[in-house]
Amino acid sequence: MKPIDARGLPQKTHIETGVCIIGGGMAGISIAREFIGTDHDVCLIESGAYGPDEETQALCDLHSIGYPIRQNFMARARYFGGTSNLWAGRSMRLDPIDLRRREWVPNSGWPIEYAELERCYARAERVLELPDRSWPHEDLDRFTGNSSADALLFRDGDLRSKVVTWGRRPLRFRRTYAKQLSDGGNVRIFLNANVTEIVTNESGTVVERVRAATLTGNRLDIAAHAYVLACGGLENARLLLVSRRRHPNGLGNSHDIVGRYYMDHARAIFGKVRLVVPLAASMLLGAPLPDGKIQIAIGLSDEAQRRDRTLNCHLTLEPQMSELAQQAYEHSANVVKVLARKGYAGRRSDLFRRDIPKIGELIYILTPKEVMPHWMYRCYAKLQALSHRIRKVYELTVINFCEQVPRPESRVYLGDSRDRLDMHSLVLDWKVDAEETESVIRLQQLLAKRLARLGIGNLHGIEPGTSPSYTDASHHMGTTRMSDDPRRGVVDRDCRVHEVANLYIAGSSVFPTAGSASPTLTIVALAIRLADYIKRAY
Repeated sequence: MKPIDARGLPQKTHIETGVCIIGGGMAGISIAREFIGTDHDVCLIESGAYGPDEETQALCDLHSIGYPIRQNFMARARYFGGTSNLWAGRSMRLDPIDLRRREWVPNSGWPIEYAELERCYARAERVLELPDRSWPHEDLDRFTGNSSADALLFRDGDLRSKVVTWGRRPLRFRRTYAKQLSDGGNVRIFLNANVTEIVTNESGTVVERVRAATLTGNRLDIAAHAYVLACGGLENARLLLVSRRRHPNGLGNSHDIVGRYYMDHARAIFGKVRLVVPLAASMLLGAPLPDGKIQIAIGLSDEAQRRDRTLNCHLTLEPQMSELAQQAYEHSANVVKVLARKGYAGRRSDLFRRDIPKIGELIYILTPKEVMPHWMYRCYAKLQALSHRIRKVYELTVINFCEQVPRPESRVYLGDSRDRLDMHSLVLDWKVDAEETESVIRLQQLLAKRLARLGIGNLHGIEPGTSPSYTDASHHMGTTRMSDDPRRGVVDRDCRVHEVANLYIAGSSVFPTAGSASPTLTIVALAIRLADYIKRAY
């Protein structure tokens, strides 16, 4: 079924369907795919088209007043495929401890068991075309090659390995799944349609329709049996907050939870490792697999987290760049980012703006394994291995990724300004506090101790009085959090909004806690889980 451009529909078109999915990003498309070939009639409503558009992208503008986020950096893509169009492909599973209630982490604990999530991870990895994960998580023997340092690091009880994978290339949902959805027969895709309000019955307990508009002035509404918000961690909250016809504080917000508990993954380049024994072939630096790429990250064991009352942070090691190399890398990376994202990250004339992100903000998403095609990275890795026999790797940069405490005062809320659709803009007040820094430093202290004990090297740059300067990771989480208690969450364990019988939410906004793992894989896993539930319930 060919996608429908809502701008060409008659004014005030009324659409009826079985399941209405609002948002054509990774969560929304993952859900829609699960309905292909079923008896359910599905409508997928997407704000943009198949490519970027500056006017549509401007609807995402927000005002940041909290801990600084990256400037002139496009964190969201408002067109079909969503942020998969920008995604570098980094994938990780959450750890079981991330879902447990931890008495030293306020507001922690998911209402579902890890086994429920784990059952969907393998399916999500297939959707994202990630490397086969049939190997045991703790089995490092497959990855350590000739480097004994990898295995030795994790024989101590305080450190644990964490597996990071990439596919052969970052999966673009538009390129990979648009035709599959169109050919499915029972999925209709509406493009350039912006949902502006969720309308319920008089009692506010059942959604009767959603209202949508195009930037050209067309109005339409969609009536369904079940509705799924899949607009991302910020827009999910905004749509609930602006839908105040029956609920003065917004849908699902009787207890003032919507928009609160906002989390990101605080990232920092902080610390350097100087090796005595060089790493000639180490999974700590990453390596190609036949069907993708892999890297071993260093995290804290569950026991260490309990003992030291830390958050679940981890770090990765990257070869140290010279100052000259960093300057060249910074300039070329900025040029690539602006050119590649023309139309919604900035115009070509903006290439040399002085406030474009610096190297510390780009190294995470633009390391060789993340920007090189798979075939090129395999060649690069072989050349690196050969060169390391001559020029050993002695200096490593430490990249830190930290879980955040879910704090109610870290939040997004409606601002006074309005966009072209007369929707209130969002204000972001992101909080980063001492718990994050204490956890990062504790992990580094334990790593330094282990390196010294093994005689491998030493970690420096974290002397007393120093602390990391964080950047955001564009991981918008927690604003419609999951809880069995409506006083503590917006959705229940089935991702249904507590106050509304037929309204569900998909995406990282439902995460009660976030661990330190990149959220994409868990977003897709939870989307699959939600699709399974809706198929049974409707």
